[in-house]
Amino acid sequence: MSSNERIVSVVDDDISTATFFHEALRQNIDGFSVISFIDAVKAFEHFTENNENYALVISDLRMPGLNGLELLKKVKTSNPKVRTILMSAYNFEEEEKFQQYMEEEVINSTIEKPVTMNRLYERVREQLFIN
Repeated sequence: MSSNERIVSVVDDDISTATFFHEALRQNIDGFSVISFIDAVKAFEHFTENNENYALVISDLRMPGLNGLELLKKVKTSNPKVRTILMSAYNFEEEEKFQQYMEEEVINSTIEKPVTMNRLYERVREQLFIN
């Protein structure tokens, strides 16, 4: 990864999901370095060290330790320019902070699981190539 390459990060505690998304995005999104994490705390540590190079963080909602809402809040607080996508198999509206974070633009977009590759690419491109 070159020092000026923009980073797209996938964070999901399910290793098969994290690996699958990592490979799919790496092969289909040009000009970005794609990395994945199964531990949200480690993902945030990497983000903190490379804060200025981050373009997008895609995070699962429900994870042990640091959940997706908390992770994306920390990301946006550190660098408001980074785009965020929250994904979940659960109904987002059940999470009380979800609506608040949507209004505050802590969350820029959402993806419901199971995720189709076309939907994933569409959402990622929307967030990476907004004007």
